[in-house]
Amino acid sequence: MKLWYSTTSPFARKVLVTLKHQQLEDKTELLRITSSFDPNSPHNQVNPLGRIPALQRNCGNRLFGSLLICEYLDQKGDRPKLIPESGKPRWAVLALHNLVDGIMENTMPMVAEKMLRPENEWWTKRHHQLTERNIRSFTQLEQALAPFGYELNIGTITAVCLLDWWNFRADKTGYDLTAHFPKLVAWAEEMNNRYPILAATQPRV
Repeated sequence: MKLWYSTTSPFARKVLVTLKHQQLEDKTELLRITSSFDPNSPHNQVNPLGRIPALQRNCGNRLFGSLLICEYLDQKGDRPKLIPESGKPRWAVLALHNLVDGIMENTMPMVAEKMLRPENEWWTKRHHQLTERNIRSFTQLEQALAPFGYELNIGTITAVCLLDWWNFRADKTGYDLTAHFPKLVAWAEEMNNRYPILAATQPRV
């Protein structure tokens, strides 16, 4: 298999954590991308969507979208599953995952705009709207995490990826998560302390 990833992407980190958990690293060629926006980047030559993460299976077929890739890797490995296969546990974990993914999808365009455009071209009104949505969602996230404690599943993994990335990009997200949601930040820190696969994949340039 081949995996295109970035060390700064929370979506890619989620996949890397799943890969490590299922102990599939020796079966996967890791192809690090330094800029997903660069049209000359190798991943843009073979990936029609130009997005990361992306996985090429041994048969040559490609998988796009972090959750789909995670589910594929989770099924391919023999270790305990990160995505429950059926019933209420599955829907609870996926509901948590999608809440967190929604916050990331809200925030990514704002961060990209601040990184790539001059300030006078920012869509400020839209940024305020999305930030308000994120604040409401962080409040819900605190409640949604409570039943899981420090359990490792695709929902809690994605939450750690979001919270660490948010602080990693604090100068661009424009909202101090540590000041307003210290319990979430402390929870993510404890998860990193408990699980080496999380600590080893924290965002970095």
